[in-house]
Amino acid sequence: MFYKHWKKIFLAIAAFFWNGCGDNASSSDVRGTCTFSGGACPEYGVDMYVCENPEDFQSPDSTKCTYVKRFPCSDFYKCDDGLSCDKVEGETIFTCYDNQEHVTTYTEDEFKAMYDVKEPE
Repeated sequence: MFYKHWKKIFLAIAAFFWNGCGDNASSSDVRGTCTFSGGACPEYGVDMYVCENPEDFQSPDSTKCTYVKRFPCSDFYKCDDGLSCDKVEGETIFTCYDNQEHVTTYTEDEFKAMYDVKEPE
C-alpha cells in the first residue's frame, strides 16, 4: 500500500519544505531611509526690486521698477539604497539620481511612502 502512494507522499513532503523557504516579507512593508544632507541657497537669496534709475527706487510708484524673486533653495537627501535626491523649495517634486546617474522624479507623497525621510532638526 505504501508503494502505491509514494509519489503523493514525496510531493507532500517536498511542498512542506518548499513552503518553509518562502519569503513572507512583502516589499511594500520595507522602507528605505533618506537623510537630509544639507541645503543650498543662492548667494544674495532675497527678493528685490530692480530699477533702471536709482531715483525710481525711492519713488512710491513701483511701476518703474521690476520685482525679481530670488532663486529658490534646494534641500539634498542621501538614501541608504544609493539614491541622491534633491527638492526645490516650494515644489513637491523630488528629483533622484542613482549611482549610474539615471534620473527619477517622485511626488512628495510617493517619496515619503517609499522612504522614511529624516528631516533636519
